Amino acid sequence: MKILYFGSVCDEEWFDTVSSKKSMPSQVAQYMFEKALVSGFSDIENIDMNIYYLYQESYYPKGTYLRFKKRIKKLNNKYTVRYLSNINLPFVKEIFSFFQGLTLTMIWGLENRNNDQKIILTPFNYTPLSLGIYLASKVFRIKRVNIFTDLSSDILSLKRQKDMPRFKKFLLPYYKRLVDFIEHNYDGYVLFTEPMNQKVNPFNNPYLVLEGIFNNTLNLDQVKKEKAIMYAGTLAFEYGVKNILDVFEKIEDDHLQLWLFGDGDMKGYIEELCQRDSRVHFFGFKPREVVFEYEKKATLLVNIRNPQDEYTMYSFPSKTFEYMVSGTPFLTTKLKGIPEEYLQYLYIIEEIDILKQKIQDILSKPQKELDNFGLNSRMFVLKNKNSNIQTRKITEMIEKQVICNKFE
Repeated sequence: MKILYFGSVCDEEWFDTVSSKKSMPSQVAQYMFEKALVSGFSDIENIDMNIYYLYQESYYPKGTYLRFKKRIKKLNNKYTVRYLSNINLPFVKEIFSFFQGLTLTMIWGLENRNNDQKIILTPFNYTPLSLGIYLASKVFRIKRVNIFTDLSSDILSLKRQKDMPRFKKFLLPYYKRLVDFIEHNYDGYVLFTEPMNQKVNPFNNPYLVLEGIFNNTLNLDQVKKEKAIMYAGTLAFEYGVKNILDVFEKIEDDHLQLWLFGDGDMKGYIEELCQRDSRVHFFGFKPREVVFEYEKKATLLVNIRNPQDEYTMYSFPSKTFEYMVSGTPFLTTKLKGIPEEYLQYLYIIEEIDILKQKIQDILSKPQKELDNFGLNSRMFVLKNKNSNIQTRKITEMIEKQVICNKFE
């Protein structure tokens, strides 16, 4: 099978450079998912991929005026990645991306016109690029599958519109219609949660629910435990991080620490809290390997989002797999985006009001019991959510349900 792939996967050297400058947990999560995805495909003998990387950044002068010129890098032993160029000026950037998507898809379509086993696969919907791909795919009658790690409606939320330039706010309603049109017209869908299907797949095309992929490259050696609660990820009020801070301040235990990793709109608030409470330690944005070592050392990992928030139906928290693989017990609210099969491997609360009591109950358990609980969680992810298993599910869905469906 031939796959034309547009995404965020790149060589590790470039990713390390970008992530150290931007400090964006969401970009790290997307990269790690796509890296595991492509790794899984590379282990399947009959799959050949043409991979293109799109680096998204702010308009010039915040971003670089011109990005990349025919840059090609080795991705793994099987595939290389070609870096798409960008001219970071308003409108020019979007038009340039549209024509790149259109031209590259048409060239690839011509080269593979006699191959019936071909597909276009994208792990995000950048609309200017996607529109070009869409038009070319219709000309060459090529099926398209998109992986929805989140929804564009979350990305285009009112809160995120505040910092938009005026011209973008004016065009946003029209742009949103175009986003919806593209999202609703894929030939197949890979979704991170079941409720996503009602949002993006109105024509009931083939779909697969796949919460993510974990391809382990981390050190799983046991380390000495410390009495600490830990959160790592986007430090945002909307993600319920303040719930953790408020409850921790109420726990009277001088030996208990709170470790916080990441970046976001709560950074200033957290720095003030560190001044008030010496038990709170803020580490900022650190490399994944460093964060994982702390995850192994902690006694409890937490992610306390409000189950009543609508967005929790349409997202599977990106840190879930890594938390579980660390071997440290993970406490989370019962979110609609987390399938039932996970619940026996997680500590769950249904209401935020009982968070303090639940944390204290878990911390009072014997360490051996906590260790066994964490190891069971680790084995569940490593056995059932690795790149080989998850990518084969995608491949089977594409081959059996998408490619075989004829164009009307």
